[in-house]
Amino acid sequence: MRFPHSSYYSNPKKTNYFKKVLSFPGTWAVLIVFTYHYMTWKKVDLLIIPYPPAKIQFNTSRKYLSSNLASIAQLGNHIFEFAGLYGIAKKLNRVPTFFIENGHHKKMLERAMNTMPGLVDKFLIINGSVPDSIRNTSFHIACCTYDNPIRLETIPDEYLHLTGIFYQSWKYFPGMREEFLSFLSNSPENSNFGNLPRSDANTHVTCIHARRGDFLEVGFYGADPVFIRNAMKFIDNREKNTRPNKKIVMFGDDAKFMKKVFDGSVYSTDGVKEANHYVSKNTPTADFIYSKYHCDVVLISAPHSTFGWWMGYFSKGQKVYHMDIRFTNDWVYEKGEINIKDFYLPHWQALKFQNSDNLTVVDSLQ
Repeated sequence: MRFPHSSYYSNPKKTNYFKKVLSFPGTWAVLIVFTYHYMTWKKVDLLIIPYPPAKIQFNTSRKYLSSNLASIAQLGNHIFEFAGLYGIAKKLNRVPTFFIENGHHKKMLERAMNTMPGLVDKFLIINGSVPDSIRNTSFHIACCTYDNPIRLETIPDEYLHLTGIFYQSWKYFPGMREEFLSFLSNSPENSNFGNLPRSDANTHVTCIHARRGDFLEVGFYGADPVFIRNAMKFIDNREKNTRPNKKIVMFGDDAKFMKKVFDGSVYSTDGVKEANHYVSKNTPTADFIYSKYHCDVVLISAPHSTFGWWMGYFSKGQKVYHMDIRFTNDWVYEKGEINIKDFYLPHWQALKFQNSDNLTVVDSLQ
């Protein structure tokens, strides 16, 4: 039986032709250039392409507040920006405004709407980029340090557009926790917690947030299993909880890592399984809702995690512990871009290893 075109490969003239082509130096140069471009080529991020400038009205009866946004970041960062701008706008008696400047802004808006629809509803949403007719006002130059918005009160601009991003400080929205809790989604799909334990008169739930992934790549302090286990010993001794059932639930971005922290851990998707240690594989929004109703205590093991921060802020018990960032190699703190009194709430408890030779977790005196 002959295969199609088999004579092509048995033709001596054509075989010699290919040998000549391959022996020509230019052929290899083309192949090398092609291979280099193939290996170094990066896919164009179409979502970053700016939308056309928005058409806005001037000389209205209101004043507006908007800002640059880290729209390419993740949900914890998004909530900080919405919350911070909402708090600043209330202080300045302005309308918080969100410009949909590109595809990332659109996705950011969708994520925030799914998680905190009540907060997004407080914003004026404008489809389009910030027009050149609106000038930038310098404000909030570091991610996690508070810049007092009182200094913006004298600016007369109808549309006040700030240069800052992230707004990671509780001081932008003091005393607003109950209002923010009411803004969280109450949809059935975000209230499905799988087999995770429920906090009640007989069951005490400690929630641990563990962030690794990109944190380890960019120089942020990531979750350490030794710290987590030793911190739990400290917390158990400090809290002295008397409820008969004690459960631990871990949340984060690396389910395999979290499952190995405590022996016998089960996933939230494993069906009805009785255990002492659980790992959530639910949606980020569901994790926030769970914290609101069932987290009696929260441990933030990666101190710079904004998702962990919001889990602590929303938590039922309002007893929050975190690794003291001053005793880590997190470059954000080392460069002075985070002020611990601006970032962490005053009643949250910082923890640390006793020293480099003793990994017992102890109270970190402020």
